[in-house]
Amino acid sequence: MERTRHGQSGVTLIVTLIFLAMFMLMALTIVNSGLVNVKVAANQQHTVEARDAAQQAVEKVISQDFTSAPASAAVALPVDLNADGKADYTAQVAAPACTSALPIKNTQLDLNDANDVSCFVGSGSQNTGILTGSTSGAGSSLCESTQWDVASTVTDAAVTNAAVTVHQGIGVRVPAPAVCP
Repeated sequence: MERTRHGQSGVTLIVTLIFLAMFMLMALTIVNSGLVNVKVAANQQHTVEARDAAQQAVEKVISQDFTSAPASAAVALPVDLNADGKADYTAQVAAPACTSALPIKNTQLDLNDANDVSCFVGSGSQNTGILTGSTSGAGSSLCESTQWDVASTVTDAAVTNAAVTVHQGIGVRVPAPAVCP
């Protein structure tokens, strides 16, 4: 018995090819979605690392006595985040800017606090830390409370394309008169 081929139309082959194409498109969509998610996570990580680098640079600046002579120009500080000896990012730290200064009253000082003793107004040419006569605590002391803004910017266009600016506000007690405008 012989079978004839003229009765077959190839519908099974066409349906199989359509399903194969649909599964291929779904697989490509899933792979592309996964790649996009990986890129988003990497970008978030780079931004966090750049923010950490900028914050470390601010911490380096404020750990020194920056109020006595604020830098007149921006400073580039290399930041090593993973302690491998290489700079991962370079932070540009702007000169600290004094935003306000308020006199500290003698009544706000504590005689028992070593930080406050140098702020008391004395009666002689030297500050003895003892209140006398007309300076019975009502007037301003020899210190001022200042507010500073330190800004640090990290831009890594070459490798990660991350760009972050961090502003840190700092309150510091300084001898009067303060250097604020």
